[in-house]
Amino acid sequence: MKKILFTGSALALLLATAGCDKDTLVEDPRSVLVPGFFGTPDGIQAGLVGVYSGLRNVTSDQGGSNFMSQGTDEFMRGFGASDGFEDYNAGQMSSTNGTATNLWTAFYGNINTANGVLQYAGTVQGLAPATLNQIVAEAKILRAWNYFYLVQSFGDVPLMLKFVDSPTKDIARAPVADVYAAIVKDLNEALDPATGIANTNPQQGRVTRATALHLLAKVHLTRATSSARAADDYAKAAQYAEELIRDATTKYNKGLEADPAQVFAEGNENGKEVLMNVQFNNDPVFTGISDNGAGGAGQNQTNFLFRVRYDLLPNMARSVAYGRPFGRLGSTPYLLDSYKLASETSPRQWRTTDTRYAKWFSTLWLVNSPGGNGGTAFNPRAVVGDTAAWYAGRELTAAEQTRINNRPNGRYVVGTPSTYTTNFSPYINKYDDATRAAVNNSSDRPLIFYRLSETYLIAAEANMYLGNTSRAVDQINTIRRRAAAPGRTSQMEITASQLNIDFILEERTRELCGEFTRWYDLVRTGKLVERVKRYVPAYVGSKPSPIPGGTDQYGSNAAANIQPFHVLRPIPQQEIDRTGGKITQNPGYN
Repeated sequence: MKKILFTGSALALLLATAGCDKDTLVEDPRSVLVPGFFGTPDGIQAGLVGVYSGLRNVTSDQGGSNFMSQGTDEFMRGFGASDGFEDYNAGQMSSTNGTATNLWTAFYGNINTANGVLQYAGTVQGLAPATLNQIVAEAKILRAWNYFYLVQSFGDVPLMLKFVDSPTKDIARAPVADVYAAIVKDLNEALDPATGIANTNPQQGRVTRATALHLLAKVHLTRATSSARAADDYAKAAQYAEELIRDATTKYNKGLEADPAQVFAEGNENGKEVLMNVQFNNDPVFTGISDNGAGGAGQNQTNFLFRVRYDLLPNMARSVAYGRPFGRLGSTPYLLDSYKLASETSPRQWRTTDTRYAKWFSTLWLVNSPGGNGGTAFNPRAVVGDTAAWYAGRELTAAEQTRINNRPNGRYVVGTPSTYTTNFSPYINKYDDATRAAVNNSSDRPLIFYRLSETYLIAAEANMYLGNTSRAVDQINTIRRRAAAPGRTSQMEITASQLNIDFILEERTRELCGEFTRWYDLVRTGKLVERVKRYVPAYVGSKPSPIPGGTDQYGSNAAANIQPFHVLRPIPQQEIDRTGGKITQNPGYN
């Protein structure tokens, strides 16, 4: 591969042409994206599809998910943690961290391809002006999206707004304020009614005006607590979020699902609540599926990453339905307890009013391999389809355990908070994929990235800071009412006295856990160190597990290791070296 600084694979990658159908972006590897090709109708559309394709490399595989989700109050070290972000391991979180390096390269590869689209769009002949305007608007939104994650992750970063087609070392980090200004400019131009983005798009996976409004609201909310803050950031965040909420149905064919279970129902990844997703399908060329769930970058591995070791339970074996345990992110007690209400005074009532826990977490496993994993000794009467394990979410009384042990079909494993371990605990099932061809195959489901429910939470947070308390409370209650069990809506509603940033963070956990936002949320609100220290349990090498007589590890070293400088990720050493030190390292890293 030709080495060109910051272009990643933009010049060497064989990207897609403009072929498409009404449902998905279709990729047909054809040509290297060079200036001469960019200036053609096929080339400009191939470039745009190439940027969309590049989104996979920064979101869906274990590197992207780890980078955006590990090391927070929601997730601690899993049994398969690998990058160092989960517990702020100084030996791994350094300038040579492979995930940080790969993501930096991928972000800039996407940006450079978008730059090519934007730079050469004016030379293209043979496309209708409306088509060309749409391509330009989409490229600006995608460039802004990539820069938004770069600036949040690394702080000052090189601001590259021209297509790079030859090697250069004359690059340095630009101030955060300049990067945010470029992001806001791109998004505002994309929203220009005269030449901007369409309200809807018949091709699933392409950004729309609704995407741009959500992203711009999120950018202003984030910039409001940065060194680049502008006086009107909260007002702008509320403005754009509320515009999207107001016009969601009439202009954008968007709206909240009536039931939280439908949001992540398999087959509904392009549903009405989804504002942006990353496309996958069962075509291995398009999606990068492999039969071992690893290999090429950009595969959708999210159905593996949160999963724990159900396959070690008695009378259980790995299956397509239950997925491959990869164990990169383990649920913290804070995450699991966040769905308990103060009004639920009995442990048996816990997590029954807020239905999101029951719908978005796996706590029950059914026998699929009688006799497996010592199942004959544990329960010789186990039959396929009966209960193999249940993670109760509360401690059971002796009488309850006795009844389970004396069942006609024999006992099953019971997990309780005192026996949850790294290998055995509830986990989120938002990304489960039961239709894969084999146990170890990566997912072919499109990956949901932005949802309308988050737009409500963005509006609420901005309005809280603006002093519009009643409006903020109503926006939060809209989301909480949707999650209420039948007949319990009033118990889910909050009052103005409960509204503060910690409550908003807790509501974002309940609604958005595992959706690539938590590390950024905690950094944005200045709560990263505080909440990791408060909520991530210390690592222990051995504690009782749900399997009777078994022990396992639990917890993380995150609370012990985290430092204030961890609000930024390490700059890749290769970029420092390539620029002769013009790109500098973030404080605290070597």
